Amino acid sequence: NVTTIVAERRDWPVSLSASGTVSALNTVEVRAQVSSTVTKVHIREGQFVKAGEPLFTLDSRADEANLAKVQAQLERDQAALADAQRQLARSRDLFDQKFVSQSAVDSNLTLVDSQQAAVSADRAAIAAVKVSLSYNRIVAPAAGRAGAINVFAGSYVQPSSAPLVTITQLDPIAVAFTLPQRDLPDLLAALKAGDAPVQAALPDGGGALTGRLRFVDNVVDANSGTVKVKAVFDNKDLRLWPGAYVNVLLSVRTLKGAI
Repeated sequence: NVTTIVAERRDWPVSLSASGTVSALNTVEVRAQVSSTVTKVHIREGQFVKAGEPLFTLDSRADEANLAKVQAQLERDQAALADAQRQLARSRDLFDQKFVSQSAVDSNLTLVDSQQAAVSADRAAIAAVKVSLSYNRIVAPAAGRAGAINVFAGSYVQPSSAPLVTITQLDPIAVAFTLPQRDLPDLLAALKAGDAPVQAALPDGGGALTGRLRFVDNVVDANSGTVKVKAVFDNKDLRLWPGAYVNVLLSVRTLKGAI
């Protein structure tokens, strides 16, 4: 028996297939920037957090005391500056009346300059203490899902300690894969076009998601003869999880009028 079909002319998509790995676009290890004791943990493991949301509070009593100290020093130096300015004004009046010499005016002017420098130094010290004080309130640097929390209220932390928690962005999310060097021209053309669809098929019949090509590496791996590629997917339903394997199908171009 001979089976025949009718040939037809139509546009035919050219696709490339590969195995890919799901990876987060942004993963941040949150660490303490000062040595202190954790007074409160504001989040739970696995919780989704927004950028700027409080994560941990550290003991800030020492920094608060330092701030009060430098603020008192500023007030004292401001009072001394005001007194020096009054003395300068009086000495200038007396100089105009020829009761004091120019050297007396110059001495008072030097005193004013010295007190202004002291006030500026106090303000710089206050700014520095406020920076240290801000380190006691640790907030989420980006939106994402919190991983395992490695400290509790009462834990002593320092900059060299292990991360307090890791924040991982899950939406959108990336799928990284490699393709042979021979496909590089098609990849670059698809990237330049800016609308190359990429399908990620989940294992065990979990369906497929459609994303977009976003990155082609600037070098070919000399050992494997492949180039690294990355696609980005919306992941509101969290169907893609960092570290999972997926089958990738990338449409790079269309053959017009193919038979």
